[in-house]
Amino acid sequence: MSFDISTLPFSPLLIIVGLGYAGISAVATGPEIIRRENEQAGWHATCQLNIQADIEATRRPDQHIPQVPDIGGMICSAYPELGDLCQIIPDPSAAARAAEVRARELEDARIARATSAAGNACACAEQLFIENQRLSVTLYAASGRFLSPPVVSNRDTGLIRALNSPQCQQEG
Repeated sequence: MSFDISTLPFSPLLIIVGLGYAGISAVATGPEIIRRENEQAGWHATCQLNIQADIEATRRPDQHIPQVPDIGGMICSAYPELGDLCQIIPDPSAAARAAEVRARELEDARIARATSAAGNACACAEQLFIENQRLSVTLYAASGRFLSPPVVSNRDTGLIRALNSPQCQQEG
């Protein structure tokens, strides 16, 4: 038994055009529409600010170094003739203050390194969202934004989920 295309209630050309339109929506227009809507909504800026805030929340608190009286300064102010002795008496908190300054510099460097990858993580999340939701994005684009699947309507939730996925996790 053979299949006769001429017996279909619609033209085979219509099927070919429909499949071509769906393919273009899946490959080009769908992802581009989502990227532009994310850009208009300020997704990248918001994403980067959220990542930076999360990283800043992990900052080590500054260590409180108690003020110890400067014995050398007190002796020299009372007895200026002991100036040579004042130079010999060390500041007992100097090493702790220097260590705290170094620890603060290292912490700032760690945070700067971690936040430098925020833009890449946000772009990764957007791409991963588009890839994982290809069918919904295609339907949204092919319908001229008339049909909006829940995944596309609640895009921020999907983007945050993609951002927290192992594929987009940044090194810190």
